[in-house]
Amino acid sequence: RNTNSLTGVYRVDAHEHALQVNVRQDDSSQFGNRTTGAVAWGYRFLPDWRVTASAGTAFKAPTFNDLYFPGFSNPDLRPETSRNVEAAIHAQGQERDVRWDAHATLYRNRVHDLIVFQCDANFNCAPNNVADATLEGVTLAGHFQWRDTTVNASADIQSPTDSGSGRLLPRRARRHGVVALSQPYGRALFIAEVVGSSTRFDDAENLRRLAGYGIVNLAIEWNFDARTTLFVRGDNV
Repeated sequence: RNTNSLTGVYRVDAHEHALQVNVRQDDSSQFGNRTTGAVAWGYRFLPDWRVTASAGTAFKAPTFNDLYFPGFSNPDLRPETSRNVEAAIHAQGQERDVRWDAHATLYRNRVHDLIVFQCDANFNCAPNNVADATLEGVTLAGHFQWRDTTVNASADIQSPTDSGSGRLLPRRARRHGVVALSQPYGRALFIAEVVGSSTRFDDAENLRRLAGYGIVNLAIEWNFDARTTLFVRGDNV
């Protein structure tokens, strides 16, 4: 597969306003010509507060694994195309030893021929196209730092559905969240994460329910010198 691409970007900052326009042309020897683009605008209405809004289109070709991996592929896959709109508010602050920032993003993404990896009851698996899918919801994220202690948190509340049937897309939860704490001590950095997810389904018909879960991940980084770091991580400890 040969892909030749041309991208143009225009950006302007005018006092409290910012505007960016992108246009991209992809010429794929396998999937033909595709043109995509996006427009994004931001407005800083207070020194530490701003709002943003954007709209755009996208194109995603199937990977070679999606198309040809032995036993887990589908050579008839079509590329994804999508339209997305979103709006967000961002805030930040600092006072003495405390720094923080927070974001809330509301989005709606319509995807044609979404590539979804599915398995049947006998674990025969392959990717397939979902003719029309809607991914909409809100993402909340925050970063808090007090001296050397850092906390990052995010939560997704979403509705990832097959537009034709109204059912949830396979293996996609309505709610998902992460809280991570990092604390340095000498040359070491200790990291702890808590990850949680609500119920999902293993099939497009929403018959095989996968229970919600919560897991804990732990990690440590050790800096031997400015160029060498040892990193050890344990997931689902």
